[in-house]
Amino acid sequence: GGSDATFLKEFDMLSEEFVTDDPFNMPEAKTRASYKSRDVLLVGSSFEDSPEDSLTDSGYPRTVREWERGTPISEAKTVFEGEKTDVAVNGYVADERNWGGKIYQVHSRSITFYTSSYLMAELTEDHLLAPSKRPAGLPEPEFKKVDVQDDADISFLGNMFIISLRSDWAPKDKTFKSGSVIYCPLDKFLNEGSKGVEYEILFEPTERTAYEYFSCTKNYLILSTMDNVKSKLQFFKIGDAGNSLTLISGDTEAQIRDCSAQPLDPTDGDEFWFTTSSYTQPTTLYLADATKMEDASSSGEGGDDPFIVEKVKTLPPQYDSDGLIVEQRFATSKDGTEVPYFI
Repeated sequence: GGSDATFLKEFDMLSEEFVTDDPFNMPEAKTRASYKSRDVLLVGSSFEDSPEDSLTDSGYPRTVREWERGTPISEAKTVFEGEKTDVAVNGYVADERNWGGKIYQVHSRSITFYTSSYLMAELTEDHLLAPSKRPAGLPEPEFKKVDVQDDADISFLGNMFIISLRSDWAPKDKTFKSGSVIYCPLDKFLNEGSKGVEYEILFEPTERTAYEYFSCTKNYLILSTMDNVKSKLQFFKIGDAGNSLTLISGDTEAQIRDCSAQPLDPTDGDEFWFTTSSYTQPTTLYLADATKMEDASSSGEGGDDPFIVEKVKTLPPQYDSDGLIVEQRFATSKDGTEVPYFI
């Protein structure tokens, strides 16, 4: 009935069965959980041993515990706490070794629905072990406050720290516009703060363009933006052991469609699922390969979506669209604003 509470049950994707040997299971609650490693879970929930203290006034997790497989959740150590007035707290591990980076643990406080604060610490592989199996004398991770605006979103790629801005930000002598996506060296940012690094711009909006999302395969970052409410994809090569991004190819013109690009397994290769739909095409799922964009760029032969490998599945069409085309046009309002529409 509108509740966002969940039951947590652990599922083995290889055997395609629920785990029965010491599974991570939780009863119905507004649980937030993330693997720290195979046998360690970072989890926030309404814990039975402290149901009131473990939730915020909004009813979401206020604490994060480190839960070792095969042990009672009541024995799990609390590794992070927020305030009762927060919306929620969360904890997760960003393992960037696949792209030449390090391992980090991130703790976040959602102070409101639109603002957050973050703490981060670098981990060693020993920190990923179950607590009972860690070497004696292993130092605790040293968490540092992340020096970003409270309405910014953060993410990581290799040795790069990626910041999505909801408002203008001037960490140094340059102001980055609201809606921009910028990146910088992660370790240097953590050690020297926002004023101690140089930033690169991944995307800067205009009056007609906006950032949607990015996703990553093993060797490529796929950036999705909107241009006059049309979709545009760009492909960047991840280089220099996870320290740089280079634009290699992408849509020269935005397209009238909705699309999504999500990796199959970013630790293993550059294939991704490409889902798209338009006014004349029902939702269709394709298998795609980001390396084909680099091949198309070097050969000069782009064509329509050269990254597509094969069509996997499509919804049935609702009408016969043969011979139909879709055009974008603009209506000018009284104040001179051009409003896009499609026919």
